[in-house]
Amino acid sequence: MLPRGLSSRPAAYCMLILLPLSVSLPVLASDHPLPNITICYNYNCNRSAHVRPDQDEWNTVVHQFKPAARSAAGERDMIRRAIAILEHIAGKQTPTYRDRGRNPIVDDWPGQMDCIDESTNTKRYLDLLEERGLLRWHRVADRVYRAPHLFDQHWAGQIIELETLDSYAVDSWFLDNGNMPYIQATSAWQRKDPIQ
Repeated sequence: MLPRGLSSRPAAYCMLILLPLSVSLPVLASDHPLPNITICYNYNCNRSAHVRPDQDEWNTVVHQFKPAARSAAGERDMIRRAIAILEHIAGKQTPTYRDRGRNPIVDDWPGQMDCIDESTNTKRYLDLLEERGLLRWHRVADRVYRAPHLFDQHWAGQIIELETLDSYAVDSWFLDNGNMPYIQATSAWQRKDPIQ
């Protein structure tokens, strides 16, 4: 039934289009089945595992986007928190809880991740956030690569701000499992500028 004064078909179609837009994005994300995320670890994605958050864990991820961000910068902070939570969930189900920032020298340490593992997992987490409708200000892009020196190659996840088309590297490799990744303008990240 249409509100009073809306009796034409165009008005009815307009209401049908606008009604879904009035539902907040985090509510839409909660209506899907629980995600099943494939992650990798042990350097160069040598091992893989499926991670499935339980309802409370997934609600915690979705809650990071409530209320919806009022700016792209605000959403980047939400993305950082959500990825840290997803890493923590993965660490409860896989040996990745042992992952230490960078590439420490470890002997038979299952769960350690290099930048290929980290960037692959970050891309999958970002894809999930996008697929579940949690991102309003950004879209997910392909992983980003830098090689400022011959033996200094590095990968990271990447997002693009919709309004400005500025790209940002999302880099969790520097930190231990479950810490919030760095997000830095891709151009600055490729130059290895200090992270602000």
